[in-house]
Order: sequence, then C-alpha cells, then structure tokens
Amino acid sequence: MKKVCLLGLLAIGALTISNVARAQKSSNIMEVGTTTVNIGVGVGRSSYGSYGVYGSGYYGYGTGFGTKAAVERGMWELGPGVLTLGAEVGAAFSNASYNSYKSNIIIVAARSAYHFGWNVDKLDTYGGVSLGPGFRSYNYTDQQVSNKYTKHDVVVSPGIFVGASYFFSPNIGVNVEAGYDITQIQGGIIFKLN
Repeated sequence: MKKVCLLGLLAIGALTISNVARAQKSSNIMEVGTTTVNIGVGVGRSSYGSYGVYGSGYYGYGTGFGTKAAVERGMWELGPGVLTLGAEVGAAFSNASYNSYKSNIIIVAARSAYHFGWNVDKLDTYGGVSLGPGFRSYNYTDQQVSNKYTKHDVVVSPGIFVGASYFFSPNIGVNVEAGYDITQIQGGIIFKLN
C-alpha cells in the first residue's frame, strides 16, 4: 500500500512539474527565425527644413498623412524576449493653405526591436529604434514678396517606437505603433511568414 501511495505521489508530482514547465514556456509570437511584415497608415512624422519645423503644428502647417511598411526577423533570444533586425520604408505628406505650403519625406531605414514575451496568447509587444536616410522636399510661396521656394535634400532620419500586435489567426493580425519614426502613430495589419 505504501508503494502505491508513493507511486501515486510521484506521478502527481511529475504531472505538476510538467504542467508548470509547460505554463512557463514562452508563448511569444516573435521567436528566433520568425519573420513578420507589417503595413500601416496613420499620422506622419514631422521633419525639419530651413524654414522651420515643417509637417508639424509649430508654424501652423498641420501634421500630415503617413504610411509605413516594415519587415523584421527574430535574430537572438535575449532574456524573456527576442531581438530582431529588419528594414522599413515609408513616407509622410502634408500641405496647408498658409503660403501654399507642401512637404513630404520618404524614409528607407534599418530597424531593430526587442519583442518582449508577456506570455499572453496571440499578443506581441515591442520597442525599437530605426536609422536611415530621409529624402525630403518642401515648397511654399512667400506672399510678402511673391517668391516660390522649393528645397530637396537628404537627411539622417533616426526613429524610436513602441508597438503591439494581436494575431487573430496563426499568421495574420492587427498592429499599432507609436513614437518618433516614419509615422507618429499608425494602425495596420501584420503577417507572420514563418
């Protein structure tokens, strides 16, 4: 009888340990080797020109429309999360009635993000940085002297962002990002490729 009780206790202990280990196993969406692609639209980023901050409310030009696409691949496991490397491309556009002002910036950048595993099924949260060239142009008409000004240049475009994705199927989900990147805030769709 003692042997049966001991075997029963050992079996219960083994099942408990197995269940605890399984519960502690990460349910991260982003893992080493995983590739995701997200596409979104939202509020475009501000940028600086010789006439001041354009694309922002500072000179009354308003903030424009922005769009961005990004691809990331899980590269290294780091603590409870995964560090990714990838690329992004996007643009921000704005115009205003004041001095017929128009501006746009197109950015192509490398990006890296840390995807933290909260062990929440279907949820991925992350924060990251980006860096790349920004191809910008703006033009306006100085109504006091009736001159039209146009400028095109290439600038260094750093970014910082946080984001979250929720997958409603194994490979498709919704995504939101915010920060100072190609877009200030955006919503979109995300695809998990593998």
